[in-house]
Amino acid sequence: MKIVHIFKDFYPPLAAGITCYLADVSDELARRGHQVDVHVAGVRHSRRDRLASSVVVHRHRELARVLSMPISPGLVREMRGIEADVVHVHMPNPIGELGALLSKSPLVCTFHAQLVRQKALEPLYGPMRTKLLRRATSVLVSSAAMTKVPELAPVAGNVEILPFGVSPRLISPVRVNRVSSEVLRLLFVGRLVYYKGLDVLLRAVALVEDVTLDVVGEGPERHALESLTDELGIRKRVSFRGYVDDDALRETYGTADVFVLPSSSRAEAFGMAMSEAMANGLPAISTALRTGTDWVNVDAVTGLVVPAGDSRALADAVERLRDPHLRHVLAMGARDRADALFGFASHVDELERVYREAAR
Repeated sequence: MKIVHIFKDFYPPLAAGITCYLADVSDELARRGHQVDVHVAGVRHSRRDRLASSVVVHRHRELARVLSMPISPGLVREMRGIEADVVHVHMPNPIGELGALLSKSPLVCTFHAQLVRQKALEPLYGPMRTKLLRRATSVLVSSAAMTKVPELAPVAGNVEILPFGVSPRLISPVRVNRVSSEVLRLLFVGRLVYYKGLDVLLRAVALVEDVTLDVVGEGPERHALESLTDELGIRKRVSFRGYVDDDALRETYGTADVFVLPSSSRAEAFGMAMSEAMANGLPAISTALRTGTDWVNVDAVTGLVVPAGDSRALADAVERLRDPHLRHVLAMGARDRADALFGFASHVDELERVYREAAR
């Protein structure tokens, strides 16, 4: 089959949940014999990159980025003439969605998250999104919580739950037996952006002793977060490691004690790094957002769930997980849930089924 993906960015260079997921899925589909093209923005001059897996990434010239959304007329123009067995649109991405609407190929949509900062655009964007969703043969979401968002009400009967799979390259083949120590090692992995709630986590770290925090990832909030670390007097206990490669990330998952996802907004729809950590046997602390994160991490089964934006509650959860027995029980629950629900091969199997149905 010829499969075309549309999103706003791709990995490399942008290491983020959806971009890495898209790269992994594209590579696996190509390995299974499909012709895979990906259309994204993010460059000054349009170009095509052919990856080692044979995936072709079409990077379209971006004139500007407004409220995190690329303005890329070239992407729209190229999508008008695209011929494929299926076009898979990753939402929200208004410019890509407009291009997909102009395409005559069968459509599949994944609704990754709701608009948050861009909510003011809803009167203009909403009708286009609904038209696209109604044209799609399938609308995929990552959890049951996402089926209830009002944006999907017009196509509720066409929505299908398909949890993201954890990339095999990020799971250590060796099951780690963690040794208890007096210092509890916390880990955050993700983009350093406003909705991740890193400021809340840093304030929580300042409230507890004998705790360290590794922050893995890059983003526009890094400078402000480093400054906050200095203000709180916890610089010696917090390490901003930036982007790390796959081998280093696997090792980091293996040496941490607890994964923390302190997100403060419904822009956090799933928490892919959290599912990766769970697959590596880490218990998680996350925040109650009424999105997929509440389904990925189950309170008292795979980790702890606390109110969003509450540093004191987050600090209390960290204190509870000093108990090595509780950490062990939750770690086993986390690994079991990841093994059962977040398998990568089975996820791609389901995608192929959806694509076959769309192409009929």
